[in-house]
Amino acid sequence: MVMPVKPAQHTPISQQLIIGLLLIASLLISTESLAANLTASVDRKVVGENDTFTLLLRYNEQVSFRSPDLDPLEQDFRVLNKKQSTQFRSVNGNSEYFTDWAIVLSPKRTGTLTIPAIHFGGSRTQPIQIEVQAVSSSVKEKLANEFFFDIRVSEGPAYVQGQILYTEKFYYATSPEGASLSDFQVTDARVQQLGEVRSYQTIIEGQRFGVYERQYAVFPEESGTLVIPGQRFSGRIPNPYDRWSRGQPLSVVSKPIEINVLPIPAEYPQSPWLPSPKVSISETYSESLQNWKVGEPVTRTIRLTAQGLTGSQLPAIALPVVDKLRYYPDQSNHAETLTEAGIQGELEQSMAVVPTAEGRLVLPEIRVPWWNTQLQKVDYAVLPSRTVVVAAATNIQTPSVSGPSAAASQNLPNSLPHPTQAQAASAEAPHNQGIWVVISALLLISNIISVFWLWRMRHAKTASPEATSTSSSARDAQTQKQHWQAFTNACRNNDAATIRSALLQWASLRYTNTTNTTNTTNNNSNLKQLAQLKQITHDPKLHAALDELDAYLYAASDSSVFNGTNLLALVKGLENKANLSQQSTGLKSLYGGS
Repeated sequence: MVMPVKPAQHTPISQQLIIGLLLIASLLISTESLAANLTASVDRKVVGENDTFTLLLRYNEQVSFRSPDLDPLEQDFRVLNKKQSTQFRSVNGNSEYFTDWAIVLSPKRTGTLTIPAIHFGGSRTQPIQIEVQAVSSSVKEKLANEFFFDIRVSEGPAYVQGQILYTEKFYYATSPEGASLSDFQVTDARVQQLGEVRSYQTIIEGQRFGVYERQYAVFPEESGTLVIPGQRFSGRIPNPYDRWSRGQPLSVVSKPIEINVLPIPAEYPQSPWLPSPKVSISETYSESLQNWKVGEPVTRTIRLTAQGLTGSQLPAIALPVVDKLRYYPDQSNHAETLTEAGIQGELEQSMAVVPTAEGRLVLPEIRVPWWNTQLQKVDYAVLPSRTVVVAAATNIQTPSVSGPSAAASQNLPNSLPHPTQAQAASAEAPHNQGIWVVISALLLISNIISVFWLWRMRHAKTASPEATSTSSSARDAQTQKQHWQAFTNACRNNDAATIRSALLQWASLRYTNTTNTTNTTNNNSNLKQLAQLKQITHDPKLHAALDELDAYLYAASDSSVFNGTNLLALVKGLENKANLSQQSTGLKSLYGGS
C-alpha cells in the first residue's frame, strides 16, 4: 500500500520572511521610480545693501546628515546662518517628507546679483536674480533716530484706476515689544496688500537696524489729489534694568503723501480704460490652422496679460464677425499674480469656433487699446490676422425624409412617452392628487396672510402720513444705493443684461423730477429705455456707450462681447460733475464711493 505524499508547507516564519522581502523590494522600486527634486526660493527679490534675506532650499526626501554645497554663494553673498529642518505631510493618505534648509544671506554689493544653481542628490535648482538697491539719502539722514519710517511710492504719473506701488519700511535700532502698525486705508481708492509683513536686519554705516516692511498696490478711483494718510507704529521700549516694568511707550507717525491722479486722457478711444506699463496678448488653438473641418469645433483661447491691473479690470475681448464661422463663447477666467512690480492681471477667454463651409477663412486682426503709462500714449495689443484652411466634413449624413415633413419631424420632441409610462403615470394619479390638495391648502393660507399683511401696511400708512413720507424718502435713498451697487457689480462682472436693468432702476430714482433743456419738467420715475436716459444727460461718450450696450443686447450676431468698465467710469464722471455743480446748494451724491 502506497501512502500519499503531502506537499511541503512553508512555516509561518518563512512566510513572514518572504512577505518582508517583497515589501522591501517594492519600497526600493518605488523610491527609485520617484526622483528626488531640489527647489530654491527667496522671501524677497528686491533688497537693500547689507539687508538680510532668506534663501529656502527644499529637498523632497528625508536627509539626516548631508547638506548642499553652499560655496557657490560666497562669490556675491555672505552666508550668515543656516538652519535645517524636516517636515512631514500627509494628503489623502499619501505621505511626503521634506528637508528644508533656511539660509540667511546678505549681499556683498549693489546691482543685479544671481544666486547660482545649487546641486544636491543628483538634482539642481534654478538660478534666481536679486536686485540690490543702495541705501537712499533720506534713510541716511534719519540714522540719528532710533526709530523712523522710510516710505516710497512708484515713480511716474499716476492715472485713475492705475496701480500705485506703496512700499513702507520702519527702522528700529532697539527691538520694541508689542509692536503694531496701523491699518493701511486710503479714501477713494482700492487697496490690496502684496504679501505679508516682512521682518529682517540691515546694517547702515556700521549701525544695525531691524526693519518691518510691507507693500501695497493702490488703485485710485477718482482723479485729482489722492492723500495717503500717515502711518503709525506703536510699541514699548523695554527697560533692561527692570524686568517687571512695562517699558516706555513708543509711537512714531509718518508724514502723509499727496499724489496727483490724472484722469482718462481725451485722446483715449471709446474702449475699456487700461492704464499699464505693459500689456500683451496671445492665442492658442486646439487644432492646427491647416486642419479645420466643416462642422467640427476648434477651441480658440485668447490670453490678455497686463502689469499693474487686476484680473477683473481686463475686459472681455470683442470678436469680429466672420462669414461662414460661428462662435460659441465659454466663460472667461480672470486671475492675478503678485510680482515684484505689483499685481499682474490675466484674462483667459475661450470659445468654440465652428466653420460652416469649406475653403479659406481669414480671422481678422484683433486690436486691444491700452494706455502706456511709461510713454504716456495710446498703445495696442495686437493679434495678427490668421488664414485658416477648412476641409469638407468627413461624415455627411443624408436625411431619409425631405421636404416639409422632414422639417416638421425635426421640430418634434426628442422622445415621446411610452405607453407603459402613460399607464404608470395614471396609476400614480391618486397619490399626486393628495399632494396637490396639501399644496393648495398651503397656498390658501399664504394668501390669507398676505392680505392681512397688506391691510396692516395700508392702515399704518393712513395712521401716520408724515412718518410714511419720511420713511419713503429714506427707503428711496437706500434703494437707490442698492441699485447703484448692483450696477457697479454688474459692470465689473460684464453682465450686460443686469447692467441695463440696474442702470435704469438707479436712474429712475436719481433723475426723478429733474429739469433739462428739452423738457422743463420730466417725471422719470419709470425709465424703461436707455433712450430716455440719453434725453436727460448730455454726454456724447455716455450716449455712445449706451448705444453700444443696446447694440450688444439686441444685435442678431453673438460674436462680440460687451464690457461695462468704461460705462461705469462714464456714469461716475457724470455724477462727479453734477456733485461739483451742486456743492453750493449742499446737495450730496447718493450712490456713495463704491
